[in-house]
Amino acid sequence: MAAGRALPAGCRRLKLTPQLDLAAVALGLDELEARPELTGLAINLSASSIQLPEFRRELHALLKRRRGTARLWLEVSEAGALAHFDAFRALCIELMHAGCQMGIEHFGRQFSEIGRLHDLGLDYIKVDASFIRGLDSNAGNQAFLKGLSTIAKGIGLKVIAEGVASEAEFAALAGVGFDGATGPGVREPG
Repeated sequence: MAAGRALPAGCRRLKLTPQLDLAAVALGLDELEARPELTGLAINLSASSIQLPEFRRELHALLKRRRGTARLWLEVSEAGALAHFDAFRALCIELMHAGCQMGIEHFGRQFSEIGRLHDLGLDYIKVDASFIRGLDSNAGNQAFLKGLSTIAKGIGLKVIAEGVASEAEFAALAGVGFDGATGPGVREPG
């Protein structure tokens, strides 16, 4: 079994996921402090961690005592955020003044829930790569993503594409109003 599958399973079984998430945030902040040229660094938090009030308090305390939080992007998967909405809301409220960016990744499969995100203080959504795939040649996805972008921006969210695989997909993002992108097809500005 690959480490990417065994490690999360082992952490869950040993109930170490919150400690792993806190360590990832601390290492991320170390990296941001050591490399001021980095414009940002995203770290995924597990749904199991955000459910724990103790984790949320420790994360908030960590962020308060460190520099570089303005360039730190913390995110939770759409599935985790919506399945544990009260805990996710509590996390957003606790981190609202911590200086970091807060978002949801893999967004779009539960699009009808976007209205619930309005008052959370979120900064961004990362749209799932399945909606980006073939964007340059799929008029249906272009229309959907343009609508999603309009709604998200209407409630103050930046919209970022995940998993952009080609330069053609990257170029098509401008036409649907996205603010940014991740993936191998993303070109550096220049």
